[in-house]
Amino acid sequence: FEIDDDEYWLRIPRERIERQIALRWLGWGALALVLSLLAAYFLVSRLNLPLRALAEAAGAIGKGKIPEPIPESGPEEIATLSHAFNQMSKDLARLDADRALILAGVSHDLRTPLSRLRLGLEMSGADPQLREGMTADIEEMDRTINQFLDFARTDGGEPPQSADLAAIAAEVSEHYRRRGKSIATDFSRVPELALQVMSMRRVVLNLIDNALRYGERDVSVAVRAEDGTAVLEVADRGPGIPQSEAERLKQPFTRLEVARSDKGGAGLGLAIVERVVRAHRGRFELLAREGGGLVARIRLPS
Repeated sequence: FEIDDDEYWLRIPRERIERQIALRWLGWGALALVLSLLAAYFLVSRLNLPLRALAEAAGAIGKGKIPEPIPESGPEEIATLSHAFNQMSKDLARLDADRALILAGVSHDLRTPLSRLRLGLEMSGADPQLREGMTADIEEMDRTINQFLDFARTDGGEPPQSADLAAIAAEVSEHYRRRGKSIATDFSRVPELALQVMSMRRVVLNLIDNALRYGERDVSVAVRAEDGTAVLEVADRGPGIPQSEAERLKQPFTRLEVARSDKGGAGLGLAIVERVVRAHRGRFELLAREGGGLVARIRLPS
C-alpha cells in the first residue's frame, strides 16, 4: 500500500495464518464433539429410563409384589415390551386373586367336616393318648384352614380406623399368656395410626405364633416410636432364617427346607404379614437377632 507516494509492504509469516486456521478447526471440532455427546446422552437416556423401570418392576414381581403399571413410552420396541409387561402383571394379579378365592371356598367347605371330626372324637371314648394325638392333628388342620382364609381375606377391603398399635399387640400377647405361653413385652407410647384393626391383629397373631412355634423360648414383643414410624418387633431364640432366604419366605406357600421347616404349617403366615404391612404402606423385615434367633420387624409410617 502507499502513503504520500511512499510504497509500503506488509509481510506476515505463513505459520501465523496457518495456526489461526488450525485453531478455528479445533474450535469447530470441539463444538461438534460436545453436540454429539449431548445427542448421545439424550438417546441413551430415552432408552435407559423405560428399561430401568422395567428392571425395577421385574424385581418387584420377583419379590411377590404387584408393581404399578410402567409407562408405555420410548422407541416402538420398548413401548411394545412395556405393554406386554403390564399385561403380564395384570394377569398375575388376576391369578393371585383367583387363587385366594379358591382357597377361601375350599377352606370354608372343609370347616364343617372338621367340626364333625372334632365332635365325634370327643364323644368316641377313644384311648386318651390316641385322642390327644388326633386332637392335635385336627387343631393343626384348623390352623392351616385359618391361614388359608386369612390369606384370602387380606385384601378384603376392611376400612381403616384410628387405632393404637401397642394396644393391639398387648391384647394379642395377653391372649397367648392366658394360654400359658411365656411372652416378654415392652410397649412404649406411639401415635395412633390409621389401621385395618382386624388385619393388623392377624399380623401380630401370625408373628407371635411363628415365634412360639419355631423359637419356643425367649419370645418378646415390643412396640416403639422411631424416626417418624411405629415399630413392632417380635423376637425369638429359634434357629433363625438365612438372610438370603428372608425375601423368598415372604411369598405364599414358601418354607425353609431345613432348620425351621419341621414344625408344620402351610407357609402362608409371613405372606399374610407382608400383604397387610404393604397395604399399610409399611415395611416388613426378617433380621438375625443378636445372640441367635430371629427378629420380625414392622415399620409403619406415622
